[in-house]
Amino acid sequence: MKNEDTPTSAIAEARIGRAVDAIRSMSRDLAEEVTPTPTWRDRLSAATREAPVPSLAIAFLIGLIVARR
Repeated sequence: MKNEDTPTSAIAEARIGRAVDAIRSMSRDLAEEVTPTPTWRDRLSAATREAPVPSLAIAFLIGLIVARR
């Protein structure tokens, strides 16, 4: 019961495309499950890496002042 209008290669390509989409969807879902949610330490670490040096120096001085009290 083949449809003579649609070539077999087009049907195969469509099936491959659907399979690729399904695999990509599954791998995206798996990556979201496996990737740990960032903790406050991770966020602080990322913010420190992105901060400019003068801001870090000011934060260090504020930390010294607070620690001495």
